[in-house]
Amino acid sequence: MTGSARVTVDTREELAGGAWSTDVASAPDAWPYLSAPWLRATTTALAGTASPLHAVAHRARGEEAWLPGYLFKQPPAVDWDPRTYLGWERPDGMQVCCGVESSGDATAEVARWGEDTLFPALVVGSPLGYRSEAAYSFWAPGLLGRLTTTLLEAARASGARSVVAPWVPQRSGNEEVLEAFRAAGGSDAYWGLDDYLPLEAASYAEHVAQQPRKRRQRLVGDQAALARAGLEIRRVAGADLEPYADRVAELVCMNREKNGAGEEPHHISTVLRALLAAGAELWGYLGLRDGEVVAACVAIRRGRRLFVKWAGFDYGVLGTRSGLYFPFCFDMPLRDAYGAGLRWMELGSGAHEAKTLRGCHSRTVSTALWLADEALRPRAAELLRDFGQRRRRAFDTDPAPAPAPVPLVLTPASSSSSSCCGGPS
Repeated sequence: MTGSARVTVDTREELAGGAWSTDVASAPDAWPYLSAPWLRATTTALAGTASPLHAVAHRARGEEAWLPGYLFKQPPAVDWDPRTYLGWERPDGMQVCCGVESSGDATAEVARWGEDTLFPALVVGSPLGYRSEAAYSFWAPGLLGRLTTTLLEAARASGARSVVAPWVPQRSGNEEVLEAFRAAGGSDAYWGLDDYLPLEAASYAEHVAQQPRKRRQRLVGDQAALARAGLEIRRVAGADLEPYADRVAELVCMNREKNGAGEEPHHISTVLRALLAAGAELWGYLGLRDGEVVAACVAIRRGRRLFVKWAGFDYGVLGTRSGLYFPFCFDMPLRDAYGAGLRWMELGSGAHEAKTLRGCHSRTVSTALWLADEALRPRAAELLRDFGQRRRRAFDTDPAPAPAPVPLVLTPASSSSSSCCGGPS
């Protein structure tokens, strides 16, 4: 039985759980970015900037579900700033991840509203994981909507002037998140696409052989680019990755700066080291020249899925058109994922068209926004919708991406539990 009457929901600043293995056992198919070890590391990395405020559901058998949140009293990094999703641009020109050209009119209008109109602001989800979603080890009717409503009410009670869920993927159940925002007077709009690859062949070699000719040619071209670079390739995993954490973080930030976005190296290194300490299975792909790491990619294995999370390159050494992104962030992880018997690879957002040309599927991601100022809500909805439409025109080469073909089901913690969710990651 999964009767919702047996479920209680409250808010917490910290989540229970310890080692990575414990977290995986309770919610094996959840995003790694929503795990307790990741979120605790996020709290550490954002100390002095944001305070955790998580909605947590409990059931009698000790099962839990949680929807994370972080309260920012002052304007944070651009990706977590609700004004960004209204088309506003920071004075220094820094853009949101996978950004589009901002609207000068929207920037001026939102600036006239004043910071007090939107701050303090609650960001729903995992800020360093770019995921606004719940994780859970049990399922009950309306669970995600109830978690979202609880978080919205807690935000209002804490004095938040706005709540933003920037990255809600199109998966079964997540419509409840968007509906809860609408019911509270908020709105939602398109944000972008997440790319993923089902691993349906028996091996990497069979996967390549099954691809159309042009797709095989791209894979060969990726290998040729790697050979031309003349790098020493080093695969590292687990504790062997720890000495490279700072350099990986530095390279990732170089990558983001090249694309007009920003990130703090200590955010990445803090989370990376925390995951290693918790026993997470991390796979690192390093490219060295003259003994120095100049290219890096780190993927996270969780269950039968591989999440390609961090990537960075020293463009001063490699050049801005080295062609190394896909050898490091697609081909090498793909080979190892097949070798380990995994069934899904998660590539995230960015470079959507190039990923599609290599066989990836996609799911839509939405942004939801709520303002405490009721008079501004209609205009905020218009600005949010305009921002989403400009992003769709810029990034969505397939205006109607197919939903994930295989549902992602969170393995129940007990035989009497049922579970529900959408496609992978």
